[in-house]
Amino acid sequence: MFLNSSKFLFLSFMIVGVMMSVSCNSWIMVWSGMELFLLSFVPFFCNYTFVSSECSMKYFLIQGMSSSLFCYCVLYMLVYSSSFLSSFLCFSLLLKLGCAPFHNWVFGVVSGMNYDSLFIFFTFSSFPPLFLLSYISYNLWIFVVFCLFFGSVGGLNHSSLKKLMGFSSVFNLGFLIYLLGSSSLWLFYFFCYSLMVFFVFCFFYFYSLNYLNQFFVGGLSLFSKISFWILFLSLGGIPPMFGFFVKLVVIEFSIFNNDYLVSFFLVMFSLIVMFYYVRCSMVSMVLCSFLIKWNSFFIFRWLNLFSFFSLFFFPFCFMVSGMH
Repeated sequence: MFLNSSKFLFLSFMIVGVMMSVSCNSWIMVWSGMELFLLSFVPFFCNYTFVSSECSMKYFLIQGMSSSLFCYCVLYMLVYSSSFLSSFLCFSLLLKLGCAPFHNWVFGVVSGMNYDSLFIFFTFSSFPPLFLLSYISYNLWIFVVFCLFFGSVGGLNHSSLKKLMGFSSVFNLGFLIYLLGSSSLWLFYFFCYSLMVFFVFCFFYFYSLNYLNQFFVGGLSLFSKISFWILFLSLGGIPPMFGFFVKLVVIEFSIFNNDYLVSFFLVMFSLIVMFYYVRCSMVSMVLCSFLIKWNSFFIFRWLNLFSFFSLFFFPFCFMVSGMH
């Protein structure tokens, strides 16, 4: 992305909006911070094309509706407090996050974004609502199951890489919402997920990949395909990759809290997500390669090297899991 002065100004206001939302102790200032982020992010990803303008209008309408509902609940909570208003406050934040079953607007928005805007959309825009939900004592386990189900099953019949990442975001949102009871663990998971998404989007951006069938005609080198394979397997949570140990911390946390049903859903729906990540990896490594497979012995050296470095994260993740 060419960072001109206008985009740098919008990016600065987005950072200020996020900092206002997570550092102020007034509901009105929190709402003002989220609105500042919204008004700065919409012109940031709008590149004056028809698709981008339509997606920016969809994003603005959904976020404006959720912000209006949030402000309405906050103003009425200043007069009297009730569980009904708390439920609507959670609903407005879940709608702003794109949590299932309010997630359909996400896939209509991501198709018009660049990868730099998608990274901000999947990471920084989700941080203030998640931070606020972590302070609201409300049982959200049903939304965790919805996110796991729709995020895993919905990505099976899509070939658009942006929509696949959108379904992956909805799926990982279920992990984040479940971890909101532990402030250290959800921040750890959010940081690790943002790091993996950053490297995946860098790969898509540098090779201008938007659809899965571009691997047939892209002419990618073997090293690039191995890099894509490792990144997707790590994002899917396949051992011994880094993403596996991150999800293992969440499963251990659910078992420690005796949430065996939730841990069952976490494992079963993670297998479905691994299926379409492995499918993408198989397309890039096997179906679209013209190399003679039995002459590519140096592939195993790269895999062994990455597996060796991935094992260093094993004691670190278990050390973090003991912080809850």
